[in-house]
Amino acid sequence: MPSNPVQSCHTTVISLHQSRTWVLARRPLLLALVLGCAVSLGASGRFALRLIADGMLSFAFIPLSALAGFALVYRLRQPGLPFAEAVDRFFAGNTPWLWWWLAFMIAASVIPVQRHGEILAPLLITSLIPIVFSVFIDTRFFRDVMGRNRGGARLDVALQRIVAWPAGIAYFIGYASSSRDFFYLFVEIRDEIAAWVTKWT
Repeated sequence: MPSNPVQSCHTTVISLHQSRTWVLARRPLLLALVLGCAVSLGASGRFALRLIADGMLSFAFIPLSALAGFALVYRLRQPGLPFAEAVDRFFAGNTPWLWWWLAFMIAASVIPVQRHGEILAPLLITSLIPIVFSVFIDTRFFRDVMGRNRGGARLDVALQRIVAWPAGIAYFIGYASSSRDFFYLFVEIRDEIAAWVTKWT
């Protein structure tokens, strides 16, 4: 018995919508998952489902703020590329960050939990590496995929960062400042960086 054309069309539309939703969400979810795994290893030295989920939720503002910044640029430029696919390809620029977090997780897995504070200084200092590489990758994305010239691509990268980074930092400070130990954290970070620099100079 032939299928109902209306039902078949409806099923196809739902399938297409679900596919686009997955394309939109998969790389931001991957970033959140890696952050959750890093939180779990940093806190306990192992992967724990509860800690991974907590880390994903606590640091969800990172992919969300990046997505907000890109959405603004996308709306201003209105390229022919569908939004879900554009987000997916833009978030591929996080690859340097994923490798950087992987390096951190490897270090956190081999160093005793009691010494994880020693990782903080090199972690912050070496973050310059993925920052530089991700800017280069995103500039090429806006030029080659979004059709911008070199100057326009650099402007789009700057605009995305201007929106995403302050939004993420503001959320983090607003959320974390509720802890009594929040401001002491900055003192600890300063001391760890100074000790690490002294050790290697």
